[in-house]
Amino acid sequence: MPDFHYDFTQLNFLWSLYDSKKTTTLKLLKALAISLHVEKRNNADWLQAVLHDNFLEISRSGYIYTKKIVLDTLTLEIKTTSNIFAKNFSMSILNTNTALLTYHSYEMDRTDTPFNQALRSSIWQLSSCGKWQLRFHQGTLLME
Repeated sequence: MPDFHYDFTQLNFLWSLYDSKKTTTLKLLKALAISLHVEKRNNADWLQAVLHDNFLEISRSGYIYTKKIVLDTLTLEIKTTSNIFAKNFSMSILNTNTALLTYHSYEMDRTDTPFNQALRSSIWQLSSCGKWQLRFHQGTLLME
């Protein structure tokens, strides 16, 4: 019977690289998602770059949006003073070029009470030029 020896030091090193890459990817995708809430929501160049050509969104109200609809709608939208907050980010690596980002979003009223709460899921895809793009997004409204 062959004697198998496994170098656990190497395995631990590989896991630390994976964890480090996953943490870095989570931070990046979190920043990209948050930028789409208010900061760059109306920026056509930014939306063109960050949304995948086959982007599809199912909104919290149940409407379906393509990249073209989002570009046409958001670039004409009047900037809102309302901030969208997000918390409880989690990421799952689906394969080497795809990640699922989930989080909880909400707005705050004048009494600091959350409203328009939603659970959100986004699939991000790494493009051939090394940039993450939003491929799919869905918001599910939470009962108030």
